[in-house]
Amino acid sequence: MIRSRYFLRRRPAGKGMLALGAAAAMLLAASAVHAGGQMVDLAVGGDRVWLVGDPGVQVLSASTGRTVAAPSLPNAAYPLTVALAGGAAWVGSVANGFVDGTLTRIDARTGKERILWRNQESSVQYVAAGAGSVWALIGFSGQDRRSTAMKVARFDTAGRLLHVWKVPLGAGRMAADSSGCWISSNGALLHIDSGGHLHSALQAPFGDVATGGGAVWLAESNRVLRIDERTGKAQTIATGTLRLGGFQHDLAGSSDALYLLQHTYTGPSVSRLVRIDLQTGARARSVSIDGIADAVVVAPRAVWVATSTSNVYRFDPRSLRRTLSVSVP
Repeated sequence: MIRSRYFLRRRPAGKGMLALGAAAAMLLAASAVHAGGQMVDLAVGGDRVWLVGDPGVQVLSASTGRTVAAPSLPNAAYPLTVALAGGAAWVGSVANGFVDGTLTRIDARTGKERILWRNQESSVQYVAAGAGSVWALIGFSGQDRRSTAMKVARFDTAGRLLHVWKVPLGAGRMAADSSGCWISSNGALLHIDSGGHLHSALQAPFGDVATGGGAVWLAESNRVLRIDERTGKAQTIATGTLRLGGFQHDLAGSSDALYLLQHTYTGPSVSRLVRIDLQTGARARSVSIDGIADAVVVAPRAVWVATSTSNVYRFDPRSLRRTLSVSVP
């Protein structure tokens, strides 16, 4: 496993050293946040928590936190993003400064691995599950900047590639649910519906995006937009300064609450998990987190947070009382 703070292996000079524009921008924005660790992502399903990042792929028991499996991905340099669908974990990996990458399907029962996407001129930057599919945000890099592109690929849960859409180069955050795939780009929130139609759902600045409670959530610097998936109506929730800064997922939504990772940059505890009540829009509770919180996931009876140093925490979704703490080596 490559040990790097936030940049990965580079190609030798003179052979496609161009990092993707969108990925490079995200890395620069995240560099200050990740000065003490690496990028991580979480996915939770049943009694299993999947953590990807510098420790590779780690599967934890949701009840005890014990590591129950550690699948190796010999052809994937750095696992960056993970989603669960169709009885499998889908892991997006990058290498060579975000130029190379793979998408690997790991059967959750047997542990069997199958590479579904591998391209020396592309990197798999996000994966998300929804609408009976798995969606991958992929950056393509050619020999010059003019050939750089971003695309979204849709796979069925067995791993068959269904379709590929070209999206704006500024696309960089993604989420999915039963209505399809949502992509945040510079100036617009894009939606690929379950029927495969791509359109602009809302004019909005680039931001982290999440789904939950029948809505899409788009975080900005001092507010969160809630877009009702049924009506398309947007609601603004004033939050005050958010100071979001993680590379992966800074917010997650449920039917009654929104959970945000806030970075304070002060003191030994540099992050906070904040719960916003959706009935009132007020910050109902918050709790400090040791380290730089980088991913948050809402499960039916828990909220899970991972830090850039691969610590994993479980919280009660209403009180935010910490119920489990795990340090992954």
